[in-house]
Parts: sequence; C-alpha cells; structure tokens
Amino acid sequence: MPSPRLDWAKRAINALLNALVFSLFLSLFLSLLRVGFIAYSGIYKGALASPLPLDQITQVLKDGFKYDNHMAAAFSLIFLLIALVRSRLGHFYALFVLALCLALQVANITYYEIYGGVFDTNLLDAFNQTPKILMGMALHSEYHIPTKVFVWLACSVLAGFVYHKLGRASDGLAGVLQNLPFKPVCGLLVASFSVWMLYCINARLGFKGVSLDTAVKPAKNPFLRQVTPGAFRDLYLVFKDYKKSHHVRFANFTHKSLLQASIDYFNLPPTTKLPLDLRKLLSHTSQNPSPSTIRHVFYIVSESLSSWHFDPRFDAIHLVSALKSLNDQQHGFIFPLFIENAKRTVKSLDVQLTGLFNINDTNFVNMGVHIPSLPTAIGNQMKGLGFDNTFYYGGSGIWNRLDRFSKREGFDHFIFNTYLMDFAKAQLKANPKAYPQPLENDWGVHDNVLFDYILKNTPTNKKTFSMVMTLSNHPTRNVNLKAFGVPVEKIQDFVSRSKDQNMPSANFLGHIYWYDKILVDFIEKASAKFPNSLFIITGDHFDRSFIYAKDNHYWTKSVPLIIYAPSLKPKLAACIGAHIDIAPTIMELVAPKGYPYASFGKPLFKNAANSTDTPKDCAAREPFVWGQSKDFALGFESVAGQSQKSGLDFIYTDGGALLYVKNHAWIKAPPLEADMALAKELKDKKQIANGLSWYYLFKGPIVK
Repeated sequence: MPSPRLDWAKRAINALLNALVFSLFLSLFLSLLRVGFIAYSGIYKGALASPLPLDQITQVLKDGFKYDNHMAAAFSLIFLLIALVRSRLGHFYALFVLALCLALQVANITYYEIYGGVFDTNLLDAFNQTPKILMGMALHSEYHIPTKVFVWLACSVLAGFVYHKLGRASDGLAGVLQNLPFKPVCGLLVASFSVWMLYCINARLGFKGVSLDTAVKPAKNPFLRQVTPGAFRDLYLVFKDYKKSHHVRFANFTHKSLLQASIDYFNLPPTTKLPLDLRKLLSHTSQNPSPSTIRHVFYIVSESLSSWHFDPRFDAIHLVSALKSLNDQQHGFIFPLFIENAKRTVKSLDVQLTGLFNINDTNFVNMGVHIPSLPTAIGNQMKGLGFDNTFYYGGSGIWNRLDRFSKREGFDHFIFNTYLMDFAKAQLKANPKAYPQPLENDWGVHDNVLFDYILKNTPTNKKTFSMVMTLSNHPTRNVNLKAFGVPVEKIQDFVSRSKDQNMPSANFLGHIYWYDKILVDFIEKASAKFPNSLFIITGDHFDRSFIYAKDNHYWTKSVPLIIYAPSLKPKLAACIGAHIDIAPTIMELVAPKGYPYASFGKPLFKNAANSTDTPKDCAAREPFVWGQSKDFALGFESVAGQSQKSGLDFIYTDGGALLYVKNHAWIKAPPLEADMALAKELKDKKQIANGLSWYYLFKGPIVK
C-alpha cells in the first residue's frame, strides 16, 4: 500500500502537469475564438472593410492573446487547486470552462450584430426583462439565436472531445513522470507553471505587470479595436461601470467647478456667485403670437424608428412613404437633423418624461434616489395648461416602474397591456375579423390595437395630452404582415436583389413598412376626429441595425422627428435638435404667449406671427456664433452643430469622429479645424448638462 506522502507526490505531479496543459490549451482556445469572431463578424458579415487590414488583424491577435492570458491564468490556478484535491474533477471543471468561454463568445458575436459593439451597458437592460421576453427574443429574433445555440453546443462537444484526448495524453505523461525522482520533476513542473503564470498575469516575463489598456497599440479599425480585449474584459467593464454609476459626483462629468460650469452653460456674468436656482436658469417664456387652438396633443415615441428608414434607396418598396407624405412643409415637417438622447428605450423615456439629460446607463428609477415631480417634465407642463394626460404603453404596467414614474411626472392615467387586451377581446367578440392574430408579441400588445384604443377612448370634450410608447417594431417581430396587406413578396424580392449582403431581412423591413402605414392611418383618423390636434412622432433610439448602418454616425446617432398639425402652419425655428428639445417645442406651439416653463432644450418650431413671418432657412444661415446661435444639439455620446461650411451641419461623437450632414445624408468631407473646435466645446457643454441634470435629480434645484 503506497504511503500518503507518495500518493500526494503523484497527485501533485499530475495536477501541475494537467494544469499547465489546460492553461496552454485554454490560451490557444481563446485565441481561436477571437479568430472566429473576426472571421464571422469582420469578414463574413462585413464589419471589416476591403482590403483586409492584415497587419492590424495580426496585431489584434497578439494583443488579444495577452488579454486572454489573464483569464487563462485565473482559470488555471482554480484548476490546479481542484486537481490537487481530485484529478477527475479538474477535467470536468475544464470542460465547463471551455463551454463557458464558447458561450460568451457566441453571445458577444450576437450582441455585436444587435448593438454594433461588444458587451456594454446595454447588457444591463436584460436584467430588467422577464424570462418570457428574453426567451421570446431568443427564439424569434432575426439574429438566428437558436442556430447560434446549436453552434455553441456542437463546438462545445468538439472542444471537449479534443481536450479529452489531450487530457488522456497528459495523464499518460504524468504516469511516466511519477516514476522519476520526485524533486527534480516537481521542481521543473513548478518552475514551468510559475513562469507561464507570471507571463499570463503580467503580460511579460517580469515581476511587474503592465496595464494592457495603455500598453497595447489600438487598431485603427473600430471593429478590431473592440474585438481586442475579449468578452471577459468587456463584461468586467460593464459591471465595473455599473457599480461606479452609484458613486457619481459632479466632478465625474466635467473638470470645471460647479459654479464655473453653471456660468459657462448659462452664459452668466463672470462675477456670478452661488447659490443659483436651476428653475430660474432653465426658465423660458412662450412667444406664441396667436391664441392657442390646439386641444389634443399626441406625442408618439416609436420603437426603433430610425433615420436610415427614410433613405431614398428604400423608396422602391415605399418603406416609410406614409410618414414622408406628411412632409408638406405647411402642416407637416420632417425635421432636418435630430439626434437621440439615449440608446435604450428606458433611458430615452427618462429624458423625454423628465426633461433632464442622461446621467449614466442606469435608468432613473433604479438609481436609489427619490425622483421629484420636475418642472422640466412635459407631463407637468401640459397639466399646468389644463390638459388631461395619459401615458400609453402596450407592454407591462410595471415595466421599469413606468406606471409610478409617469404619474409622478404629471400623467393622470396609465394605459398598458391589460387594458388593451380587454379592448381587443371586446372588439373580436363583436367582430371576429377585427384583428389578425397574433395580438401581441413577447413585449406586449401590438401597436394597431394600441392606436385603435387611443382613437376610441380619447375624449373630445376636453383637452388631452397623449404620450405613446409603441413596441411592435422590436424583437420579436411577429405581426401577421400578410393579413395587413404588407407586400412581403415585393420586399423579399427587393432584399434578394440587393447587392448589400447585410440588407435587413424582409420581415425586418416589413415591420417598418407596416408600422409606417398604421401610424399614418391613425394620424389621419385622429385628425378627422380631433381637428385641432398636434402630432409629434420620433424614435426612441436608433434601431441598432448596425450591420446595415455600418460606420455612418448620422444613422447610428440620429432619429427622425416629424411634426404634423392640420390646424397650424408652424415655422421652423432651428435646424438642429435632440429629444430634449421636444418638450419646449410643444410648449411653444400650444402654450399662450407669456406662459413660463422650464427646459434644458429649445423650441424647434414656432407659430407664425403673420403671413409674412418666414421659417428659418437652413441652407442660408448666418455663420455660427457661440452664445448667439442656437443651431446645435446635445445628444447621447454625440453632439451636432452648424458647420462653417455653408449649408452643412456636423455630428461629432464622443469617440472623436466628425462627419457632415446635409439633406438627411452623410456628406464625406475632411473636417475643418473650426468645426472640430466647436464640436469639442459642444461636447464640454453636453457633459455640463449631464452634470447639472445629475445635480438637480440628486441634490435639488438650488446650486450651492
């Protein structure tokens, strides 16, 4: 019978050798996963431009290898501890790690298809959804998730098989080494494993580590730059930022002091002293020259309605022909340049409900702060004008506590899926053909039922303000398109004939087509029933169809804004705007002259004083003058401004990219130094606006 000491020695040799083999295999495996990411998303899906930047790909694989080795070291040390206790258990652990790494890489690839980036704070939104919604999105989305799950399972089995063969060979070699003198064998294994761990942890053969985030040379290609750190590093940063968001200070937004930031943002005299009242600083007065005639306002936030939907290449299938028909430049307008204030629905509603800028990626109701009833909130402003306010959402009444949130910000009523399903069932009882099935997707009741409910239940005998959040144009997109007469075959033929392999699917485009037609059908019916109406239509965020939009920041940072008022002839007051500007625009068109309201934004339209009052001519503006011109917008991770080049505007992203826009299209031209300087000033102003919004929410309106 072997002595306990001899048994321990054999176990140590076996554990050290297997840990070293596992670590080397895992390091290689993680590198192969990165190669797969580049091959699938970069080459097959077209995220990498042609010709392929082979030098950058090589550099990314080298740098990514160093990032991967951090995780290889962590997993290997755990493997060693487990294997010292029980060798077989270590192999099961190894199989689990391989499957986990594969799962994260497949998830990261899918995430890139959806969001145009690797894991980021959008991922946190998944924790606010029910398992039913997540499962429905997985099974029915256009991103082929069931297929990817199958690929994950197949690759996991294959990787497990290869590792099993390698593990058996390692066990065989360990058996040979166990018959040799223990001390030199064990010493060699300890030294080999230690040197390898030292290299993995410190990214070099040395006792002092290097920060890879600063040491590696970032690739010029944005896709390769994002692929470099790897899924584990991306996840770490997501949750690190989430934790950090709960320890925010004003200094996190700008290096300027609170007083200096306020002076700069509001153009106050340099001698201004604290305290300051944000309510007064944000105060505006309606300049409406004529008595208010609007009695019904419909503010429709459309799920994923995006600027690229309006691109002329889709006119062949009349993708958004109904919305375009409203643009008669008398009663209806498609605004020239409008950027988003959020990239997620719940964050977009934060801005549009409260009138405050985004603070971070945690939605307001989850920040652990009491949210006051804000004077900047459009609901409170409309209530002050005597409107009866209703918020409509086809989904759950408790989704992100939207019921309580909207009530606190001035809404008298909240209509959600329970009301809408009861309404639909009543309609079907009276007419079995009233609505095609299905009535709902995993998010809630479809928009056609929602619009019918609003049309039937909006009272005619009092002023009403209806804010609507739609949901059908969202995975899962399961509307019965053919039942609504959507030309699915024509759209499919258009997609098939497209030379762009990344063209969205016919089902994807079909839902955009369907929503466009039912929305304008509602507007036409509501206009007839409520002649003195104002319709505001916008998207909550870019629809994340990144594969199609690619590097066009105009498409990825902007959404449409459409205004239609059959009884008014509004005049354009600005050429550039953002979600934050919608509330003051409504107030300027609806409130009587001299009515005070608070807002971080500016009105984009005005009522004409007389027949000679002309709208702003965006093609013939005076040059931008800081402190005087209002043709700029502060968005989410982007700003927009008027270029020094005549007739052009620009969008500037937080990543430092500047592109020009004219007539809803990206104009390729090198950036002017003056435009870059203005863009950076606007970015600074945006950061201050975010900081002041944080201060108002957490500290109150008095700056002291």
